[in-house]
Amino acid sequence: MADASYALVFQGVTLGGFEREQVMERFGQLFRLSAADVEKVFGHPRVVLQRNLDRAAADAYASRLAGIGMAVTVDAAHPPAAAAPSSPVLKPMSAPQPQAEKQADEPAAQVPAAAPPVADAQSAAAAMPVTPASVAPREIEFEFTGNGFEFFRIWIVNLLLSIVTAGIYSAWAKVRTQRYFYGNTRSDGASFEYLADPLKILKGRLVGFALLLIYSLANKFAPLLGAVLMLCFLAIFPWIMVRGLAFRNHNSAWRGVRFGFDGQLGEAYRVFLLWPLLGVLSLGLMFPYAVYRQQQFVIGNSRYGVEPFQFGARPSAFYRIALAVFGAAVGGFLLSMLLGKVFPPLGALAMVAAYAVIFALSNVMFTNLRYNNTRLGAHALQADYRLGSYAMLMFTNTLAIALTLGLFYPWAKVRTARYAAGHIGLVADGDLGEFAAAQREQVSALGGEIGDVFDMDLGI
Repeated sequence: MADASYALVFQGVTLGGFEREQVMERFGQLFRLSAADVEKVFGHPRVVLQRNLDRAAADAYASRLAGIGMAVTVDAAHPPAAAAPSSPVLKPMSAPQPQAEKQADEPAAQVPAAAPPVADAQSAAAAMPVTPASVAPREIEFEFTGNGFEFFRIWIVNLLLSIVTAGIYSAWAKVRTQRYFYGNTRSDGASFEYLADPLKILKGRLVGFALLLIYSLANKFAPLLGAVLMLCFLAIFPWIMVRGLAFRNHNSAWRGVRFGFDGQLGEAYRVFLLWPLLGVLSLGLMFPYAVYRQQQFVIGNSRYGVEPFQFGARPSAFYRIALAVFGAAVGGFLLSMLLGKVFPPLGALAMVAAYAVIFALSNVMFTNLRYNNTRLGAHALQADYRLGSYAMLMFTNTLAIALTLGLFYPWAKVRTARYAAGHIGLVADGDLGEFAAAQREQVSALGGEIGDVFDMDLGI
């Protein structure tokens, strides 16, 4: 008997936490397949993507495909010697060519004979070369190494100096805080960096304070002028958002490579003014879509070095979050009303609990949605926030802060950062050190970035 070979089999379903449409899109992008070819693969309950693989190559492919959400298995097989060799679907140096597997005891859906072969797709070797010696995608967790007492000393000094200097020191306090949390957040053995200049932050805060003072005085002594100033603020809000995002990204770095933001002002007006306005006019029906467009704008226009982030979520996912939050709100309200009729204090407690659940549920679902649908080139971010553990974190933090009159705040912030690091990760398809080095080279070749453009933090 010939040595066993292995077949890579797609089970026709996606893994938990992944949207089917998004998985189909990623599969098509990864192997440069047309939408019709992707539909053929996902339209069958069992599809053999490749036969005659050795175990190492099969496992490497399975890991890569599982990383984008496809439920695949590696099956041992001994094909008959007389059988005609099938066209490979995934070859180390070629693109995928899905074909339906047909077995005597199992009817398998067949790709229509008239359909053009998927083998016409461009080679995927450059994007994901798989050989027995290649490195399979690996899951890299973020790590937060700070501790509460250490940050308490920074926080208390920041607070006292900000009070003594009437808020002037708050710009330096922000930089110290950000550098502490960035520096204690690590990925793949390297820490993040926060590079902002406190003087630029101070300049932005002084401008913001002056605008707030003018509005407050106008609203008190000339309400009509206050209303006009509020409209003016709304008119410049998208510009403030773009400047704030550009400042934050430009002053964030990892392995010596800065992040960036390339959002355009015209698009910012659409996502931060037009779509929210349509949400109001539609009595809230368009709000989830407005949030979707905002996330698409913020993430899709961010980059690491010169490599842009990609956001692949669909609007339907945001509507599911809205429905879940709305359902929790209605359920909490009805429960509090019912308990309030039995014993009024119970009604009040139920209302507080419902608010906490709504807050935790929205944060968990929104965080998972954002990270699980964000990619950076061949690398994919992922998050697995859990409602129970996150709600308990929020509850214990809030209770401890209340009981200590605020002194527990530094520990609460550290605990939250540690939770985030422990539940957010990266599926790296390749060496991240080489990826960062390539970004440094490309940024250098482009002549660097114009740092003077990002000369002010407006507090966003």
